[in-house]
Amino acid sequence: MKRTVFSRIKRPDLISLWASAFFLLIMGLVSPASAVSPDVVNIGVGTKGKYVVMNARLVDGFTEKIQEAISNGVPMGFTFEIELRKANTVWMDSLVSSNKVRHRVQFDSLKKIYRFSEFGKNLKRNIITRKKSRYQQLMLNLEDIPIAPIYKLDPNEKYYVRVKADLETDRFWFPFNYIFFFVPFSEFETSWAQTSPLAIDPDLELSKEANGPIKKKRSLSRDVIRSFNK
Repeated sequence: MKRTVFSRIKRPDLISLWASAFFLLIMGLVSPASAVSPDVVNIGVGTKGKYVVMNARLVDGFTEKIQEAISNGVPMGFTFEIELRKANTVWMDSLVSSNKVRHRVQFDSLKKIYRFSEFGKNLKRNIITRKKSRYQQLMLNLEDIPIAPIYKLDPNEKYYVRVKADLETDRFWFPFNYIFFFVPFSEFETSWAQTSPLAIDPDLELSKEANGPIKKKRSLSRDVIRSFNK
């Protein structure tokens, strides 16, 4: 008896089809990384307490799509990588100290508030605001970020600070026909930006004071860092 063999016709993978169609749909929603040109500017260096601290600003960090995503409750973050390096004339520049600072914001649509957090080495704060301009200011600015103890700097050496920023976000859900997809948001990474050569002011001898015992509270000048223009 001759048997008839019926070949199984493979059904289309509906999830793959939906995902492909949805990918095309979101192409207009997600800004390509090439369209964004963020930069780190206005890097300043000083001291606060026993630490060398730095300030900086990220410009062009918020595209319309990023702001729209935040308004829809998508958690968004910037990660700043900061390095204090010693400038060597013969050998390669050496890393003295570093700090990785993460800024994160998420909008609470029920309470109509933005929750901002900042985490890094010797750094932690949480702020709640209702103002869009306020959360953007917090996200884009680095203020008094500790990068190294003062005693680590030798008055006879030259140093510089460099920093770069990355956009980081959780993959977020998009509903489609009762099926949810994880969709990655476009990310960016800035180039390294750095200061001109810096040195500790030898007249203040803060390196010795920072190592010694603290007998009483005393304020340290923020002018202990001298900048040498290139």
